[in-house]
This record gives sequence, C-alpha cells and structure tokens, in this order.
Amino acid sequence: MHDICAIRGLLEVDRAWAAYPLGDLAPGFFDHCSWFQPQGGSALALLYRAVNPPVLFAQGNPESLATILNDFSTEPAIYLHVRPEMLPVLAMRYRIVELRRMWRMVLGRNAQRVAPSSDVARLSSSQQSAVEQLYSDGDGSAERPDFFFPSMLDEGVFYGLWEDGQLVAVAGTHLVVPREDVAAVGNVYTRRDRRRLGLAATVTSAVIEELLRMRIRTIVLNVNQSNASAIHVYERLGFTRHCSYCEGLAERLAAYSARSDSE
Repeated sequence: MHDICAIRGLLEVDRAWAAYPLGDLAPGFFDHCSWFQPQGGSALALLYRAVNPPVLFAQGNPESLATILNDFSTEPAIYLHVRPEMLPVLAMRYRIVELRRMWRMVLGRNAQRVAPSSDVARLSSSQQSAVEQLYSDGDGSAERPDFFFPSMLDEGVFYGLWEDGQLVAVAGTHLVVPREDVAAVGNVYTRRDRRRLGLAATVTSAVIEELLRMRIRTIVLNVNQSNASAIHVYERLGFTRHCSYCEGLAERLAAYSARSDSE
C-alpha cells in the first residue's frame, strides 16, 4: 500500500492512537514504512523499518489483521506498538518476549501551565553530551529513555533545567510533524536525586508550550501504566488517558520460522 492520501484517511479515524504513523507520512520517514491492508478490510498495519527490530503498529479489526500476518511475518523479530486485542492474533506467529502495558495520553483543551523558570532553556545538539550524561543516570535502574537519537535535539523540541551548570531534568519529543499536525512528547527524565520537586512538570510544560505555539493540533505521550507518579504529573498538565496499548519485543515462532523459510 503506497497511497499516502488513502493511508492518512484511515489513520485520521483515531488521530490520538495513530499519531506516530501519521508523523511517519512525512518525507524522511515514509521511505522507512511498509504499509499493509487486508483486501476489503478496515485494518491497517505498519512496519517502521528505520529501527531494528522494526516497529509494528496496527489498528482496526483483529480478525482482519490476521489475514495480513503472512505479509510481514518473515521478520525474525518485531517491536510491538499495538492495542491489547491484537495480542492473540500476533501469538499465532510470534512469541512475546517482553511486554509493557502503556497508556496513550492526549493533551486536552485544559492544558495547565507551570510557572516558568529562568533555569529552563531550549536544548539543541550543542548540549548532546549533557543530555546523554543525564540519561545515563537511568542506566542502573533501567529508566534510561527509550528511542532517543541525538538528531531529535534539533529536529524536535527539547527543554532542560540546569542547576549549578548541570542538566538535572529534560523533556523532549519523539516526533514533531507540523504538516500532519501531530507531536509526541517523550524522552522525559529527571536525575534520581532531584525527583519529587516538580522538575519534570516544569520542563514538560515548556515543551507543551512550544508545541502549542506551533499550533500542533494533536499532542500525545506514552506512559507505563505502573508509573503512577508520572501519570499524575501528565494529568495535572492537561493530558487524559486515551487508550491502553502494549509495547514490547516479539520473536517469530521457531515452527513458523522453519515453515516460512522453506516456502
């Protein structure tokens, strides 16, 4: 499937859930996409191949998705970005190695502003080393942000809070695509010894403010359902829970792998 207008039309049915694939319609992203749609069905699947393993996004009827599994099930592993009802269908071909239950949250009209701080500043690639040093604080506790790439500092919106010349809190984005009117807040991290002081809310609010200034219509974020403190912060800033979904690694079943390789 290659018709961008047709793909966009399907994704627009649920912009908050489809924010990432909507962003992938933009130049520079679309070339990494493989789109699949069953004959006469409303389901849609995307394999985003710019990362390894590729990310699987899916929407629509799970039974319809089952009919297109053969189109992408030659992948030895995929990273899931799917609603829970898709898991039984995927289990026909893949073994779920790890899984995180997540909330997709979307910014409502009641976004709350946090008082600005003179220590909060826009970040760019010139502060890459400081950002990576802060994120490394989470290595020991497996809290380092997923899917951060240095290019995001210039391509997206990042703000940091400095104390005594050190970066102690950062909030940024996973994607910002004005032409599709979508943005995804992410890569939020506060140094472990500076938590519970409202720093995450301060830097995240700065990111939101800039995205609103850009007139981005759909602003989303992802949060682990077990992270009650982060959920509270995001709800206070005006985000609401849109839907539950699952992230995690899935590996092709050995039996199916042998069958596919022989075909």
